[in-house]
Amino acid sequence: MSACKNTASPLEKVSQKVKTDKLNCLISLGLTRTVCILVFSLAGLLVSSCGSGEPSIETEVVTEAPALDPELSELNRRVRSEPRNPEHYHLRARYYLRTGQYEPAMVDLRSLFSLDTGRADYFLTAAEVYIKLGAFSQADEALAVATLKDPKLANAHIKRGELAFMNKKYNSAMFYLNEGLKADIHHADGYFWKGMVHLEQGKREQAKSAFLTCIEQQPEHTEAMMQLGLMHQYDNTALAYRYFSNVMRVDSNYLEAFYARGSLLQEQGYPDSARHDYKQMLSRNPSHPDALFNMGYTFLLEGNYPESIRWFDRLIAADPAHYRALQNRGLAYEQSGQKDRALADFRQVLKIEPGYDKALEAINRIK
Repeated sequence: MSACKNTASPLEKVSQKVKTDKLNCLISLGLTRTVCILVFSLAGLLVSSCGSGEPSIETEVVTEAPALDPELSELNRRVRSEPRNPEHYHLRARYYLRTGQYEPAMVDLRSLFSLDTGRADYFLTAAEVYIKLGAFSQADEALAVATLKDPKLANAHIKRGELAFMNKKYNSAMFYLNEGLKADIHHADGYFWKGMVHLEQGKREQAKSAFLTCIEQQPEHTEAMMQLGLMHQYDNTALAYRYFSNVMRVDSNYLEAFYARGSLLQEQGYPDSARHDYKQMLSRNPSHPDALFNMGYTFLLEGNYPESIRWFDRLIAADPAHYRALQNRGLAYEQSGQKDRALADFRQVLKIEPGYDKALEAINRIK
């Protein structure tokens, strides 16, 4: 019997091209008497007009909640009482950003920029909203303006470095990150993203050093602890275990840490402890595919075929095309003498993944 393991991995791409003509107009904002009114939309950052004129202010509160958060109610009151104070719109946009309400944040940003285009932190907020919306090139443009307006705004440099990293522009990323750390030598995220750049370039020792420095600046930086745990999972399992445990202590909903620690325990021969972590994952997300798979897989390795089948049943019910779960359930059926069911699963695997060697071998073995 050859059981089939599960696999997984992350990392996304982001665009960071800066259009020179648009930037030139943006850079002039607040630096001359000409007012460039920024019109923010979900589609992109557009300069609608350059010239004088009375700005339009949107004071509508964009919310569907029948009972408003007291913090939002206070922010609404401030906007109503001083509709031409840009900082009120900025604070409310920050609230919407923090609570995941990106469209109302855009409404406030549009009003904000019709009143004031001189502050770097306003452009930083705009960039953060665009990142959440996936409008990465617009985010980079806003960050470029923010850093020109205030070269000491560390967060803007660091965010540019993050975007460049995600777009695999590692030299640019390192330049922006170093600029951010010049502005704030204690900026934890600056060291974290330097660690990620080093890691992508295969410089493991530099990466470890950067992640450790990140944790020195911010002891509960879960992402840095997670990366250190992953880096040590093969050469120092005890240290990896401690890093994963610390992540879980800081953030009990960080499911990747539960999975990583469970997988580590599973590999080290502690299936009961591993299953405890997988069950913790399932208590937070009952249909988590990795947790369901590994629950079934650990019971399969132990020869507890009924329990293995039960967990694979749950995963296949949630994802009928999960061919690894079908393959392993087929093995559990085969080992428990249910050959017809085993054959059905192996044949279903071949429908999903034609030519899958392990399924072909299993069918030939049973026949």
